[in-house]
Amino acid sequence: MATAILDSIKHGAYTAIALYVVFIAVVTVVSMNPQLNSPSTVSAQTASVEISRAAVQSQGRAS
Repeated sequence: MATAILDSIKHGAYTAIALYVVFIAVVTVVSMNPQLNSPSTVSAQTASVEISRAAVQSQGRAS
């Protein structure tokens, strides 16, 4: 029983370390590529979402 608990804790620790490494990798990539989080990218995505919403609303009115 104790070995199962220790193995579970060890597995959880490995998972936490792996998630931390992925987080650091994502932060590094985003910080090295400022165009990934620039306002123009966000506004382009927002415009795309608004166009999609307008299309859905117009389909709803047509029916």
